[in-house]
Amino acid sequence: MRFARTALGLLLTVAGLVATLAGAVAAFWLVGPDNTITTSSRQLSSKGLAVITAPGLLDRHRPVLHVTATGDRPVFVGVGQDLDVSNYLAGAEHTRLTRFDPPSTFATQEMRGDAARLTPPGELDWWVAQSGGEGKQSIAWPTQDGRYDVVVMNVDGSPAVGAQVQFGVEVDRLFGISLLVFGGGIVLLALGLMLLFRRRRAVAVAPLTPVAAYRPLAAYRPAAFRPASPKVPAARVLTAPAPMTDVEVDPAPAAEVIPLPVASVASPPVAAPESAAVDSQPAAPVDSEPVADVDSPRLARPIGNAPMLMAPADVARAKSPAFLIAVGAVAPDDDDLEYADDHAPYAEEEYHEATQAAESTLIEAPQAAEPTSAESPREDEPAMNETSQDESATDEVRSVDEEPTVEQELVAASLAGSSDEAVRKTAALLASGALLLTTTSCALLPAKNNAATLDTRPAVTLADARAVVQRYNQLNNQANQARDAKLAATIEAEPTLAQTRAGYQISRKVDAAGKDATKPFSFTEPQIGAPEFGSYPMRFVVSSGVSSDPDSHQIGVWQRQSAGAPWLLTNSVYPLKTVKLPPMEGLRTPTQADLDELSSLPDSAGADLATYLSGGEISPKAKLFAPSPGTTKLLQQRATSTMADTKETYIASVDDTFELSGEPLVFITSSGEALVFLAITEQYLQRVEPGSNAYWTSGEATAFSNRVKYTQTIHQDYLHQVALVIPTKATGSPIRILSIDGQLVGAGGT
Repeated sequence: MRFARTALGLLLTVAGLVATLAGAVAAFWLVGPDNTITTSSRQLSSKGLAVITAPGLLDRHRPVLHVTATGDRPVFVGVGQDLDVSNYLAGAEHTRLTRFDPPSTFATQEMRGDAARLTPPGELDWWVAQSGGEGKQSIAWPTQDGRYDVVVMNVDGSPAVGAQVQFGVEVDRLFGISLLVFGGGIVLLALGLMLLFRRRRAVAVAPLTPVAAYRPLAAYRPAAFRPASPKVPAARVLTAPAPMTDVEVDPAPAAEVIPLPVASVASPPVAAPESAAVDSQPAAPVDSEPVADVDSPRLARPIGNAPMLMAPADVARAKSPAFLIAVGAVAPDDDDLEYADDHAPYAEEEYHEATQAAESTLIEAPQAAEPTSAESPREDEPAMNETSQDESATDEVRSVDEEPTVEQELVAASLAGSSDEAVRKTAALLASGALLLTTTSCALLPAKNNAATLDTRPAVTLADARAVVQRYNQLNNQANQARDAKLAATIEAEPTLAQTRAGYQISRKVDAAGKDATKPFSFTEPQIGAPEFGSYPMRFVVSSGVSSDPDSHQIGVWQRQSAGAPWLLTNSVYPLKTVKLPPMEGLRTPTQADLDELSSLPDSAGADLATYLSGGEISPKAKLFAPSPGTTKLLQQRATSTMADTKETYIASVDDTFELSGEPLVFITSSGEALVFLAITEQYLQRVEPGSNAYWTSGEATAFSNRVKYTQTIHQDYLHQVALVIPTKATGSPIRILSIDGQLVGAGGT
């Protein structure tokens, strides 16, 4: 057991020393009260356009990431998803951090490419955290599950980046946990040292003392109930009496043994029972441990730490009130005195039986005072056993240095039991501390990223989408007032940009003075539909009102071709408010399963629509569609124009042909229907009679061809933008045309 205690003490000392040092270093050097582990400032530079971290470097989420950068030039610091950052820097020269070993060791990789200036990063809205400008720039971003990169570059997107960069990770409650580890280490160190340097005290065991040392039977008579002589210490009984009962307990057979130690009384005597004839239960001795079950021998530690082995059969005899009073274990009260006067003969017999049974096995505990000889027996007391007297007179106190005796072995066993208990308590304390540390610190361990390798995200946030619409309103009105196609190109893309340019060209021709310039307007109360994308280009849909036309809606598609490109309006139609529009919430990109549920594929629907518009209301495809008011109006206008032109003497015939242009843009609504945006071209062709010629003399067509004579054909070219809703097969409904909006984009002839 000494080896086990020493080994445990050594283990606790080492563990405590390590925990104390680790906790002190973490709490007072690495972490600090702000719960942030910060690296030293490091110079990071690149000949290229940026310094970025590899996607695998931020492989855990939940802690707050702090990045601080300072450069000679205005510097930008940002965090973005890898799909955005990779696309933004695709083909550009930059430096990538591929490894980081705390506190300040970095491994980098140079990525070759073009060094042309990029779009200034501050103009892009896909950063999840950003800061840019003069002086020190800092960001604090709660890390998220997924592939993210930290980017440091010049504010203007120019090459040759150089900055002093410092990284930090803030973990909630980390400082408190460090202090807890520090305190736990001190406790472990103290426990280990206590176990290592604890020494067992030597215990002297006195020789056996005969029964003659006890006070004789006279103690049962009234005259004997006086204070005992100081030379005869009272014995302490450690076995608890049996529960109170109405049945007298018969004395145990004389062959049974009652080992009873004699020691100085360290606590007030226990009150004697009210009646010696009834076996009662006095209070347990104060300085003793509870006695084991009476059905089995036990090892107890009485006063002075002397062990006592008591057989089950001896317990009943030791519980006798008369015997307890006789040996001085309890003090008598008035009832006991009266009882002793009446029952002295019976007590005398009981005393003789008890002492004779215990004579050969009584083990005396170590005496607090010097050994004293027994008093001489009185006249009326029976003579003591001579053999016992001789043994008492001749025995000497044995030293613990002699060969171990039974008593010494019992003492050693008691100390071993005490050591076992200490080991168990220490183990329980360690287990509790380990459980506490585990409970408080497991939640601090950052979770491993488990998002899919191919990241997806909404094309835009609602706030950013509204900002895009607001910016469009402002720049579009400026471009319209100045008829500036270049400015319009910063906010629009094909096919909307083609219609805008054609409109500016026509207005400059037919309204050179600018009297009929477009009045300013804006898109109001935008409703945003932002599907998720995993690559570029990305798109989102906006449904809004039109400030200059309260009877119309506007549905537009904004697209970003690459991460470094701005949001541009590509498709835009103006359905009447009487037309029911699909909801924008839950809009998503189509899967093959979504397309299989539609009543018609988007490409087929576009081709059928072109056939329907070319043939008019009598077309066989007309039954597939539910036309909008604008569609019906367009077909009526073309029918009227065809009839009027064929009456001209120089026009032989007229053809009006519609064709699908480009790929439809498809979105799936929350109901499973498809919202489709497409572009259709129209050519209105007039054949000239042989021997005649024709040319455009007035109207919008003169903006593209004026005073040029054609002898075979003349034509007008239109570009129409269309929005459709294709229902699912389950509904059996026709395809709804939400709006068709055309613009003359060319004119000429052959």
